[in-house]
Amino acid sequence: MFDTTVFSYSAVQNPDPVPLGHLVRRQLTALAEAVGLTGRREELENLAGLLLGPSAALSAGGGTWCSEVSDDHSPVEYSISFETGRAPQLRLLTEPDGIPPGVGQNVAVCRRVLRGLAERYGFDLRRFALVEDLFLPDRPQGAFGLWCAAVLTPHGEPSFKVYLDPGAQGIARAQELVEEGLARMGFHRARHLVGDAVTAGGRLMYFALDLGQWPRPRVKVYFAHDGGGPEDAARAAGAVAGIDGTAVEEFCRTVARTGPFPSRPLVSCYSLVDVERDRPGGYTVHVPVRDYVEHDGEARARAIAVMRRRGHDPAVLDRALAAVTGRRLDAGVGLISYLSQVFTPRVERLTVYLSAEANSVRPPRLRVGR
Repeated sequence: MFDTTVFSYSAVQNPDPVPLGHLVRRQLTALAEAVGLTGRREELENLAGLLLGPSAALSAGGGTWCSEVSDDHSPVEYSISFETGRAPQLRLLTEPDGIPPGVGQNVAVCRRVLRGLAERYGFDLRRFALVEDLFLPDRPQGAFGLWCAAVLTPHGEPSFKVYLDPGAQGIARAQELVEEGLARMGFHRARHLVGDAVTAGGRLMYFALDLGQWPRPRVKVYFAHDGGGPEDAARAAGAVAGIDGTAVEEFCRTVARTGPFPSRPLVSCYSLVDVERDRPGGYTVHVPVRDYVEHDGEARARAIAVMRRRGHDPAVLDRALAAVTGRRLDAGVGLISYLSQVFTPRVERLTVYLSAEANSVRPPRLRVGR
């Protein structure tokens, strides 16, 4: 997810494509075993099929739609979230393709997927309906329309998220749409956050909603710091009471050195839960590690360094990498795409984002600017 600008280095196409649904089911069930979600193979295979919709029948590596979900433009991304004292969470993000694919056609398919998930897992779509007309107009202008994600834990049914494009009615209206979306969700007092972020140079990227089995469902607003550095993320984090900006800067520098980040920007996210508050309850910084390393072996080393500082078991990540690919880590870059850290007054949560590499593998870089 996030910014998927295509860069000049060439990707190696998948030499032996299989149906995308087959690949994702295989990877998802292997990832589940890697993080400790055992004995749920049939359930996970069914869930993968539901989330992919018609895309499951497409050939991995042969898609005609350049999805912004992942670097290689396949409509799939995995992530694993680590929180002290809790079992890891496994997530799957998808953009089901229409036939033929396109933003409008994909939205129609993803709506059907979302309704199917709501029926299968027994949750309502009232929160989604509050903002549906804003972000899913008849003629969407954004880079995408609607993405669906599932969050898996060892106990209980999955929870779900949807991601919407603030540029759906044109970039010029992005701020207006996000502020109106927050107001409709009850966050009238927090609307100023959007203007503050834009004034500070932020580029609005996503408006996201929690759906399904969440104890405290959130609304999330994402924005990029184009050309910015760790200090910009630290300033953005200052909107959350009790967050230490120096910890945010330290995380950014551990993952991607000092910045600024010219190739692909840092991304900030505000998480809103309490409607009566004028501040977000949490802040997340997403660091695009794959653009500031030579290969995935180096990205793994940086992820392991962060995990050890926070007391997480690096063996989980190594099992997850092996579940997704059998290639050498130094043979490509982009398998580990982002590292993110959630900062709240009570909780810190680390997330590692993984590419399915369904379409291609990007070769390692010869040199990376520090």
